[in-house]
Amino acid sequence: MDARLIRRLVDEKLRDGSTYVVAAVVGTLINAYGQLLVPWFRSFSNPFESFWSEFQTHPGLTLFSVFLAYAFPFCVGIHSGVAARYKNRRVESIADFPDRKPDPVFRAARSGQVVEVGANTRRLFERYRIDSAQQILGVEVWDRIVSLEPLPPGTKVLFEPEGAEYLVAHALTADGEFNVYLSRLSR
Repeated sequence: MDARLIRRLVDEKLRDGSTYVVAAVVGTLINAYGQLLVPWFRSFSNPFESFWSEFQTHPGLTLFSVFLAYAFPFCVGIHSGVAARYKNRRVESIADFPDRKPDPVFRAARSGQVVEVGANTRRLFERYRIDSAQQILGVEVWDRIVSLEPLPPGTKVLFEPEGAEYLVAHALTADGEFNVYLSRLSR
């Protein structure tokens, strides 16, 4: 287990206002049920009088039970939120990979039309007005990718507007589109 990651996730959850809203709503419902409705169901005439009487005879226990009704959903909310994020950290990391990778990463339809790009790639594509895979990979490389013909190991393309050479990798997606990963060789 990565203790630093867990601490970071707990800190993020503590800074999230919804953590406190959920604990307040659920804690209030628990208190209303336990402190007011249950005594009323048990045929005490006035549950507020019953609560006040209990508070006067056992103030520490009464306050602790009220506190516990708020603390329980607060702790459960933090635990479940952190556990879910920790469990799915790999998926979360993969999901933002296209935005964090400095080199171009994009998805293209079989026609070559770019359908999805990472944040850094979007800036590059907008700068050079790229809207198809052929514009950055060249027609020959794109045709090989679409024909599912394996690219020779170390396939490179030269992107002339930048004078940059990129190593090309790709993967077919479940919906028949292509993820294309470029790694810049020259800076």
